[in-house]
Amino acid sequence: MGRRNFLAGLAAIGTGGPTLAQPMQAVAEPTVLETGSAHYHTAELRLPHPVPGLADHRIRIAWPRGPVPEGGFPALHMLDGRAVAALLDEPLLARLAARGGPAIVAHGHARATRFATLERAQDYTPPDAEGRPVADPRGRAGGGALDYLALLTGEILPRVETRAPLDPARRLLWGHSYGGLFVLQAALAAGGAFARFVAASPALWWDDARFYARVLASVERGLSPMPVLDLHSGSAERARASRPSNPDAQDLLRMRDALPEGALDRLSEALRGHGVAGETLVFDGLSHGESFASSARTTLLETALEL
Repeated sequence: MGRRNFLAGLAAIGTGGPTLAQPMQAVAEPTVLETGSAHYHTAELRLPHPVPGLADHRIRIAWPRGPVPEGGFPALHMLDGRAVAALLDEPLLARLAARGGPAIVAHGHARATRFATLERAQDYTPPDAEGRPVADPRGRAGGGALDYLALLTGEILPRVETRAPLDPARRLLWGHSYGGLFVLQAALAAGGAFARFVAASPALWWDDARFYARVLASVERGLSPMPVLDLHSGSAERARASRPSNPDAQDLLRMRDALPEGALDRLSEALRGHGVAGETLVFDGLSHGESFASSARTTLLETALEL
């Protein structure tokens, strides 16, 4: 645990960009993935979104300059790609490149905002038990995680891997909140597509916690293939949760309040008790929003240390 505690503390201090209690939508233009880096090659890939009216998928790819390891670089695939790009800076990329990686694949959408709220609700959230769409508590269309997973594994990953020297056997998938839900869905449905999964502060209250119940049931039945799945969260996510008074947030508050306080602990216990490898990391004192940056940085640094 010593190394994990060191990484968590380092990530909480920050290496680039602010650590925020609430998500900010403004992004200082341009990010280092757009300007280019002295330490990382960069490239970009765009695909039209299959749902009319939603923004294109915009994938930014970065890999270390210098020798390419046999088989290619391990690639950390990170959701909410624009928000991830805003966390990166040259000092952090220099530290990662000095260890030989990892490559970073930031999966986002062609929006100017930090978080593409319509697209992430559609793409990252699971359907109901019958595979039907589910609207999020604010009325945004959701439940498209299986469709996005099919697009990601069937088209996006192969195209990304023609643009950069990446090792398909060493893919990692990271996501936060709605993205954390998607990581759980991917670990259940496509465990063999990634070598490791990191679900940060997954929104387990989704669909009145019905998906959470399905995850627990799947774990108890036994997963095949068996994924490696890490769980991250902030220790103050519930205590410091925002409580907006506007009417469109009331369903969100109701679902969030109804989720048992120890839900993530129970999921961690179920995973480890049924042989699913991985680590559970709690960031002391951090809220839900703050855990985004700390989890992302910790995952980047942890991946670099493993090389």
